[in-house]
Amino acid sequence: MDNGAYEKYRQEHPVVNTLLSTYDHITMFPEQLTNEEIVLLVTLPLIALYAVGKLIYTHFFKKKE
Repeated sequence: MDNGAYEKYRQEHPVVNTLLSTYDHITMFPEQLTNEEIVLLVTLPLIALYAVGKLIYTHFFKKKE
């Protein structure tokens, strides 16, 4: 029943098994950060902390009328 179509397909489209070791040069965290990245990593959490602190202050410590 098989007319060899699958074998022909496998020859035309070989399975590519890329090993994970091929991607060893890609790091999740770079060794050196640029100045812009450092500024963002410091500024954005500070803004978030300020916003959370302001919400807590207005919710708990603001006098209710």
